[in-house]
Amino acid sequence: MPWVEWLFAERHTFGRLSIVCLAGVGYLAIRPDGAPLNTVDWILSVGTLLYGFVAVWSPFWSVTGLAAGIGAGWFFGADNDVVPTVGLAWAMFELGMRRSGRPMWIGLAAGLVGSVVSDLDDAWREPITVFFASAILIVPLLIGVQLRMARELARQASDRAAQVVSRVRAEERATIARELHDIVAHHVASIVLRVSVAADVLPIEDPRVRKVLDDVRTTGSSALTDLRRLVAVLRDVQPADYLVDPAGLVLALESAVDRSRGLGLTVEAAIDPTVTELDSRTALAVLRLTQEGLANVAKHAGTSARAELSIDVRGEQVAFELRDFGGGAAPSGDGGHGLVGLRERVELLGGGLLAAPATPGWRLSALVPAMRAAS
Repeated sequence: MPWVEWLFAERHTFGRLSIVCLAGVGYLAIRPDGAPLNTVDWILSVGTLLYGFVAVWSPFWSVTGLAAGIGAGWFFGADNDVVPTVGLAWAMFELGMRRSGRPMWIGLAAGLVGSVVSDLDDAWREPITVFFASAILIVPLLIGVQLRMARELARQASDRAAQVVSRVRAEERATIARELHDIVAHHVASIVLRVSVAADVLPIEDPRVRKVLDDVRTTGSSALTDLRRLVAVLRDVQPADYLVDPAGLVLALESAVDRSRGLGLTVEAAIDPTVTELDSRTALAVLRLTQEGLANVAKHAGTSARAELSIDVRGEQVAFELRDFGGGAAPSGDGGHGLVGLRERVELLGGGLLAAPATPGWRLSALVPAMRAAS
């Protein structure tokens, strides 16, 4: 049960001990059994309540110290050992729950010796007293051991489940990488090759046609390079961080803007130079926002549209905004997944994305946590 896991977590040891301590204070204040307390009883009881907090740092030393105290109490004439016995039993529970092996067995032996010594007078007359004194310590220890083992089994089950999920994901990534390499990359390479042949072999007199062919070849080659890098990332169990080098992010953003200008767009770009301090994942998200956003401007507002791009690092956030001054029409329902993919990418980083009509045109904005690259 979740509340059991929460209550008996090691980080809540101080809270548990505080509750036990308050119970001990209540007993000393009320004494429902009416048993009188002599000076040694008071010293031993108060000492137990205070020393019991040693279990926050070391349940072993808590057990051994309390066992020594309860044994010394018998030697100095203690008559009431309710608080010391309960304190030692709880310390034994903490020991079983948080320690194993030699410390646990040594602590158990020390506790049994102290408990038996405290009842030595009765033990000679009634040997069954030894059994009860031992049970008071062994039962809490076994309960603690049971909780520790259940927690360990749950942790192992969680680790196994995580390994299964990781293995399935690795297989899926390998399958996607294979398909990208064998199908998509092959077709892109074929397009680049055919365009290169057309540009080099065919007599082309119109410079605009040659410019378009050169642009297609350059864009195709860039896409092929990105595909190869993506395939390498997918085949790596631990996602690589080299899709985008943060130090070259400004150059990559300027290249994306230049390509859009080459299509006919008028783009005014304001790029914060401190984006080079971002980590690779955030840098990749910013680059993809820019590329997809400009592509959407050309697609929906027209290649003659005017757009303003702003990328600004504001403290712990990266503010991205791209606005065009075209017709302001919503993206057509052509089955594209560009904005969906951008939203997922931004939300995975803990940010948010908004795409909505502006007056005039269309606005794409996003706030992304500014994760810094490790120095």
